[in-house]
Amino acid sequence: MLLLEAFGAIFSILGAYLMSLSTKHNQRPLYLAFISFLAANLSLFAFFLFAGKVPMIIQLVFFYAGAFLGIIKKSPNPKRDFKIVTTISIIYFSILAIILYFQSISSIDFEVLILDSTAASMAIMGNFFLSSRSHIRRSYAFILFFIADVLYVYVGYANGFYFFMAQSMFFIYTSFNGYKNTMKEEIDDFIIRFKSRF
Repeated sequence: MLLLEAFGAIFSILGAYLMSLSTKHNQRPLYLAFISFLAANLSLFAFFLFAGKVPMIIQLVFFYAGAFLGIIKKSPNPKRDFKIVTTISIIYFSILAIILYFQSISSIDFEVLILDSTAASMAIMGNFFLSSRSHIRRSYAFILFFIADVLYVYVGYANGFYFFMAQSMFFIYTSFNGYKNTMKEEIDDFIIRFKSRF
C-alpha cells in the first residue's frame, strides 16, 4: 500500500512540475505531464480502492480518462500512443481484477466524506479543463486544482496519507505556477494597465 501511494505521489509531482512548465504556445511539457499523470492515476486508483475512499476512486477514474485523452490530444503520434496506453491499461486492470478476486472486496471499508467529495469534484472539473485547446479554459483548471489541493492537504493529514499530503502541497505551488505561465500575457497586460492608472 505504501509503495502504491509513494509511486503515485512521485509521478503526480513529476506530472505537476511538467504541467507547470507548459505555456500558451509550448504544450510539449503538457504531453509529458499527461503520461506521468497516467502512471500516477493507475497507482493511486489501486491505493484508494484498497483504502476504501470512494470520492478519490471516482476522481481517479475521471483523471485516468482525462490523462488518456490528454495523451492522445497532445501526442505527435496519436495512433501509436492510443495502442500503447490501451495495452498498458488492459494489462493493469486485469492484474488488479485478479488481486481483488483473491482479496475479497467486501473486506474493504468504503466511505464517502463531504470534504473528500468537494475536493474530488473540483479536481475532476479541472482535469477536463486541462486538456482544452483554449489557454483560458486551461487556466480554470489551475484555479480548481489550487483549491482542491488545499483541501487535500488536510485530507492527507487527517488520514495519515503523508505521501499524498506532500504531493498535494507541491500541487499548490505547481497550480499557481501553471496559472501564471498559461496566463502570462494576460497577467502582464493587467499589470501594465494597473500601473498606468497611477
